[in-house]
Amino acid sequence: MPLRSDWSGSTCPIAHAADVLADPWVLLILRETLSGRARFEELRDATGAADSVLARRLLGMVDAGLLERDRASGYRVTEKGAQALPVLHAYARFTQAVDPDGPWGLTIACARCGTVADAADWCASCALPLDATTTTWARRSMGGQPFRLHVGASA
Repeated sequence: MPLRSDWSGSTCPIAHAADVLADPWVLLILRETLSGRARFEELRDATGAADSVLARRLLGMVDAGLLERDRASGYRVTEKGAQALPVLHAYARFTQAVDPDGPWGLTIACARCGTVADAADWCASCALPLDATTTTWARRSMGGQPFRLHVGASA
């Protein structure tokens, strides 16, 4: 799913990951599916993507193993897709660090203890990893209440 180049055969893990994740639409679609939005129309409305753009990205994400599609319930993040969670957290933390007074509407917290995350993949309070099963998000655009992330068949 490359933007300009094909790094799928690269031996560099960063280049290989960029081949899958460097497309901004992919990151936004992951954000929305982790938030529980599963249907094409929900994803289109939440991301602002054109139908043709969204359809291509969803197909590519299914082919890459980041999402699975169920005709009845829509798209779900796979365990492989959930491995990108620290990347999404790093983007959010970067933005909040360089502009702490911005209107950011995503709070990342540990589901075990409720501590707001200071890192992309680790709870400073519990000293345990943050992953898709141990993380909550609170999104202003979704009412601001904390919720567990949606991954796999249990979503």
